[in-house]
Amino acid sequence: MATFDVVIKRGTVIDGTARPRFKCDVGISGDRIAAIETDIHEDSAKSVIDADGKVVAPGFIDAHCHTDWNILEVPWDDHQERQGVTTQIGGLCGTAPLSPREHFEEAEARGLGTNYALFAGHGSIREAVMGEENRTPTTAETESMKALIRKAMDEGALGLSTGLIYAPGRFAKASELAEMATVAARLNGFYATHMRSESDHISEAFEEALTVAKASGARLQISHIKVILPRNWGKAIGLVEAIERGIKSGISITADQYPYTVTGGGLYGARKLVDGWDQDSGWGLFQDRFGQADERVKMAGHIDNLLEERGGAEHFTIIRSSEEECLGTSLDKAAASSGVTPGEYCVLALQASGGTFAMAYESVSDEELALFMRQPWTMAGSDGILGAFHPRTHGTFTRILGRYVREKHVLTLEEAVRKMTSLPAETFGFRDRGVLQAGAYADVVVFDPDTVGDEADLLTPTKQPSGVEHVLVNGVPVVSSGERTGAYPGRPLPKRSV
Repeated sequence: MATFDVVIKRGTVIDGTARPRFKCDVGISGDRIAAIETDIHEDSAKSVIDADGKVVAPGFIDAHCHTDWNILEVPWDDHQERQGVTTQIGGLCGTAPLSPREHFEEAEARGLGTNYALFAGHGSIREAVMGEENRTPTTAETESMKALIRKAMDEGALGLSTGLIYAPGRFAKASELAEMATVAARLNGFYATHMRSESDHISEAFEEALTVAKASGARLQISHIKVILPRNWGKAIGLVEAIERGIKSGISITADQYPYTVTGGGLYGARKLVDGWDQDSGWGLFQDRFGQADERVKMAGHIDNLLEERGGAEHFTIIRSSEEECLGTSLDKAAASSGVTPGEYCVLALQASGGTFAMAYESVSDEELALFMRQPWTMAGSDGILGAFHPRTHGTFTRILGRYVREKHVLTLEEAVRKMTSLPAETFGFRDRGVLQAGAYADVVVFDPDTVGDEADLLTPTKQPSGVEHVLVNGVPVVSSGERTGAYPGRPLPKRSV
């Protein structure tokens, strides 16, 4: 009679703790890891996975994603499992379901391919109570918002998230944020913040986040940490030093990060390039202006000024164009080959494409990205949004393993796995997850360290990654030999039960 449901044979185990890799077999019974031993007999298993030459690691934890926006509205998308993700955390940047319990129940009923946890969203709660009004809440409104936060925490939210560049979150002052975060902190919750600035005023924005954490007693999580705009490159070291000072003072501070130099707001199409463009009448007005020589000059000048303010045309890559040969080309090179200014090139390209011409803006320094990645308190988070132009949704975890471990040697493989597994598990309290050890939940990924990598890019953002061969969630294979199995063994992870 079989002792194990699954045995993973001959693999190199990287257990999530950052200790050196070792050769071992992994035996799984039900939803738990039952044994990690040097030689488990194949006859003792109902199913055997041959992991010779492969890495066996805990399933990855996406510390920051936005699947909660549409997880109940679209068929399940397997982009997380394909990267080796077995647990995802939503409800970030201030937007989240008002009732985690109801959301969990609906999600579980439709089938979860991964485990699933949520934050409560300050922006969603503020909008439910106050709409999008730019003012200080009344005492009654404050109490209503606090009651909704308390309810969300009671239903399993990990803490409170904010999106301080979005309405209505940006209307809240630090004193309001601290009062709201206090409710979460009293229930051992986090304050996760998309800070008020990630560019010119990033130092002040971090000081505000630190103030809220100090006043509320909440543990602080910095969402998608980065410094944007070339004119601000060089500020990352100061932010790292400020975080280190905060940690030394006794404040719990962690961060998540996606490994791309193009941000989620880095799509530059007509609405950003053309002054006055709007969804309803933008194309018609643009055509009217295009027909007038002086207006074309004005539009081109506006774009040239915009590009200069953002560091220059060399930071922009063409990703949508009626001329296929230009795709993937930097704007400065495309304009130079056409003998026009970058602004003139954009105006002409918009006209030729019917308004669909677009570029991606590289606003983050790869050196500073690597600096943040090396910090022991930074974990991986995709910030993924289904249907977006950005490849991070489909490529974050495999990109770290391929580009930043194997190719650039920014991290060791052991440290990279730690940042994807035990660090977020320990941070957010996912008990018995994030490590490969007997008794832990059998969330497991098997990948080829020589071929693992992201295939998605700015031109093909939904292309599946390479090198991830097997993924198990709670002991059930969801990816087998690189293909989705159709199983949905994921579970909600409300805070009270993890």
